[in-house]
Amino acid sequence: LTDFAPSDVIRKAAEALRDAEPQLTKFDTIVGDGDCGITMQRGATEILKRLDSTLNTQHPVPLLAEMADAISASMGGTSGVLLELMFRKMSSTLAVNEEIGMKELSAAFQAGTDVIGLYGGASVGSRTMLDALIPAAAALVATDDVAQAAKKAREGADGTAQMTAANAGRSNYLSAETLEGTPDPGAVAIAIVLEALAGGK
Repeated sequence: LTDFAPSDVIRKAAEALRDAEPQLTKFDTIVGDGDCGITMQRGATEILKRLDSTLNTQHPVPLLAEMADAISASMGGTSGVLLELMFRKMSSTLAVNEEIGMKELSAAFQAGTDVIGLYGGASVGSRTMLDALIPAAAALVATDDVAQAAKKAREGADGTAQMTAANAGRSNYLSAETLEGTPDPGAVAIAIVLEALAGGK
């Protein structure tokens, strides 16, 4: 999503997510059912595998659809379903454009984020990946700057550590004492990916 040299950018993001498995697992063992790290790692590993073989990196519309296929084939769980829906929505949103630049990519990211909110039944403050995605999407649409989106995603993810109640996901069943001080691993995963896409770490 930077200057659309997609193979390098996707590889960097997928490797960052894959390598974050221990951190995500640690957080999810406290505030979830412990499988977020492995689930995200599976998706990232599958995307890396396809990047070296079948993934179409020449155009964002088939690329995003094929990434959705990779997620569907590897991730499982609620987060896998929601991320698959996001990527499919991004692909279909871009498909109606004759020209695709950063403005169109930003709008597609917003559309994908909206789909997760619609089907996931959550929003900002629910202690889910949307606490990172929603502010990131707003920043991306406003600025067309992935670095700004990454900054907002990280702020949103960090903010989930201060939330003592959850309205969706596994954390919904846990006490305030259990939740406080540990960020939502799904939100952290989003921040990690966007930071890698932005060129940070």
